[in-house]
Amino acid sequence: MKHIISIIAAVFIFLQSFSQTTAREWYNKGLELKKAEKYPEAITAFKKASAINAKYPDVYYQLAWCCNEKEQYQDAVDALQKEEKLGSPGASSKFEMGYAYRQLAKYDDALKYINKVIELDEDYALAYKERGLSKFKQKKYDEILDDYEKYESLIAKDITSSYYYYTKGYTQNEKERYSDATASLKKAVALDDTYDAAYAELGYAYYKLEDNDNAFVNYQKAIKLAPKESTYLSGVGDVYFDNVKDYAAAIPYYEKATALNTTGKTLYYRLGWCYNDQEKYSLAATTLKKAVELDPESTTAKTELGYAYYKLDRYDDALKLFVQVMNANKKSELSRYYAGFCYALKKDQASLKNMIAELEGLNSTKYVETLKTYVK
Repeated sequence: MKHIISIIAAVFIFLQSFSQTTAREWYNKGLELKKAEKYPEAITAFKKASAINAKYPDVYYQLAWCCNEKEQYQDAVDALQKEEKLGSPGASSKFEMGYAYRQLAKYDDALKYINKVIELDEDYALAYKERGLSKFKQKKYDEILDDYEKYESLIAKDITSSYYYYTKGYTQNEKERYSDATASLKKAVALDDTYDAAYAELGYAYYKLEDNDNAFVNYQKAIKLAPKESTYLSGVGDVYFDNVKDYAAAIPYYEKATALNTTGKTLYYRLGWCYNDQEKYSLAATTLKKAVELDPESTTAKTELGYAYYKLDRYDDALKLFVQVMNANKKSELSRYYAGFCYALKKDQASLKNMIAELEGLNSTKYVETLKTYVK
């Protein structure tokens, strides 16, 4: 009986050894295919290895790496979770997990793993880049540039990611570091001259620097690449509106932008303002009414709409808006000024004098002197 048990045990050990060797063969084959960048075939090999030996942690790491390369991010997470159950994976495995979670838009999970990478190896360059990219998605702009600076100090080769430079430039714009942003975004478009968002962001940086010629050039490149992106069109409008003060030139860009984006409250406000400036009051009223509908709390939009109504001789409609603004903002001079005109035209001298008194209380000398000429 003991002899039979010994034979069975020997056979079991032999078979176990055979299966382990076979798993290793598939693993080695997977490594060869990975080196040759034949990732689908490598994935198949690593899966066969794990099917034979489910307790082979290196297989799961390599499988996850290839899955990430083929954008099979959930498969990568699944593989790395199996590796975790077998022990304590190293920094490289945790990095792949963080990368996969970022691609799956699970940014808190991504940061959890990337932070562990840095705890294990503070010189793991790619971890700082990856942490910055996850924070970018969370709009944590105050925390990104330090990570990028650390990444660039550790990496020993040129950065070839246009997206990296785009996120860096975008963050620098958010931090009002516009000159730095232009340098980063120029690198982004140099690496990818079809990157419309990078051209637009570069246009924005130049706009904030009041370098209008370069702002126009880059916004127009973005528009050529993506003619139906409303923010690129409104960007050109903003350069004309804020910097050049050419409101007639801004109008066609804002019109095209509002045709593409019917929920842009600032767009409608600025377009309506331009219409008022060009004495197109009916168009202004229609446009600004939309702005107020989109943002009922906007006192600036209500004031501008009230002005359009006033110019259209719709004094009661104008006053209704001006009163709303005055109630919301006790220091609003324009609403009181235009309301004064409406009262004067309605021959309501008592209300006109009340507006003058309120403006005097606000030390609004210019507006007071103008309205006093209408007192009888």
